Amino acid sequence: MGAATESGRFFRLLAEPPRALVLCACAAILLVRRAQAFSNPQLWAEDGHFYERAYAIGARALLLPYAGYLHLVPRSVAAVAARADPAWVPAIFVISAALLTLYVAARTLSPRCPLPRTAGLFALAVVLVPDTYEVLLNIVNLQWVLAAGLVLLLVSRDPSGRAEWVHDCLSALFLGLTGPFSCILSLLFVWRAASRRSAPSAVLAAVVLACGFVQGYLIFTGPLDDPGVPGAPHLAMLRVIPAVGRRIGASLLLGSLLPADLGVALGYAAGIATVGAVGYLALRDGAYRTERRMIAAALVLVLGASLFRTRWTLHEYFVAHSSSRYMFLPQLLSIWLLGTLACQKGRAGRAALSVALWCLAVNAPRLRESAYPDMQWGRYTEQIRAGKGARIPINPPGWILTLPARPK
Repeated sequence: MGAATESGRFFRLLAEPPRALVLCACAAILLVRRAQAFSNPQLWAEDGHFYERAYAIGARALLLPYAGYLHLVPRSVAAVAARADPAWVPAIFVISAALLTLYVAARTLSPRCPLPRTAGLFALAVVLVPDTYEVLLNIVNLQWVLAAGLVLLLVSRDPSGRAEWVHDCLSALFLGLTGPFSCILSLLFVWRAASRRSAPSAVLAAVVLACGFVQGYLIFTGPLDDPGVPGAPHLAMLRVIPAVGRRIGASLLLGSLLPADLGVALGYAAGIATVGAVGYLALRDGAYRTERRMIAAALVLVLGASLFRTRWTLHEYFVAHSSSRYMFLPQLLSIWLLGTLACQKGRAGRAALSVALWCLAVNAPRLRESAYPDMQWGRYTEQIRAGKGARIPINPPGWILTLPARPK
């Protein structure tokens, strides 16, 4: 009788693990994956731009577009860092990125999130996406993690109290004005509002639509992309299916076993199989059907936008670590779709769980990421404190952060 009781407690704990425990596990995974980011934090690429603008012009930088759209969350972090002691700037960037990543993980554990909480799978997936070079713990690419928070808003139940209303509106505002995702996903929020016919869903759709309009206006009125090499679109289109196969299906299923070159035939086979698997996971009968359709629709829209954005450089998807940020969210949403089946009983659920565990095993060797070179930020902090101009090397090697003189 005692053994049966203990077994029952274990399965109840597995089905609904304590949120604090799951988030501690997520934090530990981040620490293991990029330990040096905490022990020796560094700025990365456009992190330097966000800090320099906040340092030079203050709060006005919050509304400056970059790469064609607003980055409200990164610029807010930079605004805080610009008012802190210069020695703490890289740490503020890294810790803020970690906390905001944990925020997204925590949203999967919310009582309003209808996705299963079994073993904290959906929260852990946020920090276990294998193809994350330049993404985790970098403010500049945090938009890809925060976009998952926008998808979680999409599938979450309507708020029932004032605090939840405020959370949803503020979350939609900050996430919607960080990156182009409100523009990409706004029609899904309209679909959600039309399906639910509730005031909260209508308000949320209005906020996301407004953010999407702002971002879309900036994107379409900004400088045009490089038109590319004549004839390149025909070659690029030939790479789309193999790129999807390699960076989503094959990346998740083969992990560290993935060969450097799948070849044309295997690339197309992997791409077609990936599309088929996503379609099956989204459209099959059973639990979470509405949520699965929303996640799959978000996956298709984000992946399509990413492939269009990188249409002139699709060859980079076949180079290790290259363009990983564009595939972070499609990989995460694919894992979530698999998780909705893996948490179900029956033969299909057991098969999906086996696939998920296999994916974890083959990707484990590549989860640990190399440390960034130490650019000796501390050597320049006295110059910054004194308000002197400074040219500071940051990562990746070759990038320079130029701070103007600022009279005391």
